[in-house]
Amino acid sequence: MSNYHEVVLRTKTKEYPIIVGRGVINDLPKFMKGFRNSKKCAVITNNVVRPLYGEFVQKLLSNAGYEAYVIEVPNGEDCKDLRVVERVYDELISYRFDRYSTVIALGGGSTGDLAGFIAATYMRGINYIQVPTTLLAQVDAAIGGKAAINHPKGKNLIGVFYHPQLVLVDVDLLKTHDFRDLRSGLAEIIKYGIIMDSEFFKYVVSNKAKLLDVSSEELLKAVLKCCEFKASIVSKDEFDREGIRAILNFGHTVGHAVETYSNFTLRHGEAVSIGMCYEAKVSAAMGFINKSVADEVCRSLSDLGLPTRIEESAEVSKLLDLMRRDKKSVGGKIAMVLLKDIGSSFLMDSVPEEVVLEVMRSW
Repeated sequence: MSNYHEVVLRTKTKEYPIIVGRGVINDLPKFMKGFRNSKKCAVITNNVVRPLYGEFVQKLLSNAGYEAYVIEVPNGEDCKDLRVVERVYDELISYRFDRYSTVIALGGGSTGDLAGFIAATYMRGINYIQVPTTLLAQVDAAIGGKAAINHPKGKNLIGVFYHPQLVLVDVDLLKTHDFRDLRSGLAEIIKYGIIMDSEFFKYVVSNKAKLLDVSSEELLKAVLKCCEFKASIVSKDEFDREGIRAILNFGHTVGHAVETYSNFTLRHGEAVSIGMCYEAKVSAAMGFINKSVADEVCRSLSDLGLPTRIEESAEVSKLLDLMRRDKKSVGGKIAMVLLKDIGSSFLMDSVPEEVVLEVMRSW
């Protein structure tokens, strides 16, 4: 088997490996021997990834004795739609999938969200594996058991907690990654440093050029470290009820609002980058950090080539309304992850709207 690192994610309900390395996709059938599964597999992938890796994975599984199908869905957030969900159910039923069949999510975060939701709800739950092909999914979205689809009134409003049997993180799959998406993924990488590890923050800042080189050892090291961060947090707060896992949503209150408002023309990482800058500035406006710390956060994101400002033409009232409907909010109050310092963060469940408004107007 290929050389790889194994991170074990342990929760109260499940334990499963996160395999990180180069070329590990070739060992997928071998890793599947670790859990009970029938010989039927569905590779759920999008119309961008399918020509790159879809048929390759199907052949890999077929050669190992599996009855493998490829189910193509739209790329990006367009796949997270109830109509797409229904169509995929129809295909699984037509292929006579049973409770021990396996769904394989092959794609970015949106594809993983859809496949996880399908796996969790088809026959009350079947096996599934995450094979993320984007940097953002490899370091965040594919790990932790969250799966959701969208509603016209907001992102990820219909979802479940459902863990995969395995997460297979093959950094070599990023070689075909769109550069804009690769850079977008850096937002989630640097986020870990900002919210929980100042040394990792410095590592990202000092290696920003090498992290955009898919073949670099620095990128592999950063991906592995992020998988360890995510596994550690999820193991302590599996269902996002203890307030520990909430810090992963730094930048997401503003970010999800901006992303939805843009009709998803912004990449998720780009929207989160904008959100992190604004939420750092809210932290400073409320006196939790010095202005210089917020400026450092915004500058580090800008240095990575990521956006840090909401468009001047954006309707602030609509953005605020989207923030009130964010899934972290309770009673219509704006909830937001704020900073105590770089490497230290907390969830505040009622951020004064006038502070958010002032920051949005001044930046």
